[in-house]
This record gives sequence, structure tokens and C-alpha cells, in this order.
Amino acid sequence: MSSICKMEFYSPAMGQHVSYTVVLPDAGEGPFPVLMQLHGLSDSHATWINHSNIALHASGYPMMIVFPDGGTGAYLNWIGHDRLGKREYENLIITDITAHVQRHFNVSAGPWAIGGLSMGGYGSMRLGLKYADRYKSIWSHSSKFEWEGIVESGQFADPEDTDVRFHARAVNAMVDKPVITFDCGTEDELLDESRRLHAYMDEIGLAHTYNEHPGGHTWEYWDNHVQAALAQHARVLGIERIQQ
Repeated sequence: MSSICKMEFYSPAMGQHVSYTVVLPDAGEGPFPVLMQLHGLSDSHATWINHSNIALHASGYPMMIVFPDGGTGAYLNWIGHDRLGKREYENLIITDITAHVQRHFNVSAGPWAIGGLSMGGYGSMRLGLKYADRYKSIWSHSSKFEWEGIVESGQFADPEDTDVRFHARAVNAMVDKPVITFDCGTEDELLDESRRLHAYMDEIGLAHTYNEHPGGHTWEYWDNHVQAALAQHARVLGIERIQQ
């Protein structure tokens, strides 16, 4: 089974020491591509490990999985004080954790992959589209794509930047697009949000895969479907599972 470790370092984006969890590959030789796997609202960097079998599912893939801690910030950069209450969650992932991982582990320069559930499904879709030059495989589960009132809250330098559809339009103009997949359970309270994003991507002609499966907003659902996500990430990143 893959090894799991917890890392801690000082993040300029957050103005404090932060932690993230890593699942190290148990097969293959580096440098390894990286999957950024994001948690949901009220969870932490350890929740995927504690509530799913993702480390077991990842066995044999020559790929490192990084689990950042996004707090309750939706992986966005919030306007705040220079010292108190800093909440630059996007910069934490894109700049600080990425640089720390590259300094301390034998990883590739890219491209990488990104995924997540619920709030992390929004984060993985938004960041995956916004930074499509870095993330070539996106898979979002049971996502909270719509945040009522967030654009009008006055807490973001560029409110339009919070909208997944804005980044979908930008990616649609690119030649080398990421592989985009998202799914949702048919008993999930967020199902309509996934359906609306699917309809919008169809409307603008952005290639993607959208699936609905039986199930709700549960760890049983995510543990089941993250296995397909891992397989997609490996395929897109050009790695094969090593039988042990």
C-alpha cells in the first residue's frame, strides 16, 4: 500500500504555517506526476485519507497525490488584511504548495491533474480550467458549482473570476484543452448545479464528460467513483498502473 505523510510549512499566501497530506507512489520511478485532490466544505487535508480508500485505490499508479487544506474558502483568494485573516487559498495551492512539493519530492514539472468533491469539486473545476496549462486532467465529484451571492459579496478583486463558466469560455478558445469530467449522484442535493454546468458546456461546445450515478452526497459514492477518476488521470498523464 502507498505511504502517507503529513507536511507542514510556512505559506506566504496564508500568512501562517499550514499542513497538507501526501500519498506517495508505491510503484515506478520518478519524477512522478501529481494529482491535487481537494476536500469539501467542513473537511480538511486529511479527510480523503480518513474517509475513503483512495490510498488503496492509488496503489500501483506511479503518481503522487497531494491533499491541500482549503479550509472553508472554496479555493479562492479572498480580500483581507496583509497579516490578519489572510485567505489566499488559490495562491496556497497554485504557488505555495506546488513550490513546496517540487522542492521536497521527486515530481515532474507538469502537466499535473486535479480533482475534488463538493466544494473541492468546484475548486478543482475552476482551478483546472483557469490553469489549463498546468492541469491536463480534471475530475470533479458532486460539485457545489454555484455560490449564491458570492459575486456580489465584495470580497474578491475580480468577481467574474469566481464563475466556473467564465473559465470554461476561456478554455474553449484554447487548442490544447484539458480532459474534463464531472459526475453527480442522482440523489444528491447538488445535482441540478451539475446539470446546469453540463448544459452550459454543451451550449458553448466545450468537450467534456458528464455522468450521473445512483447515490447521494456520501463517502460511499465518492470512494466508488474516485477509482474511475484515478484511471483517467493516469491515462491523460501518460502513466500505466504497475501490477504488483
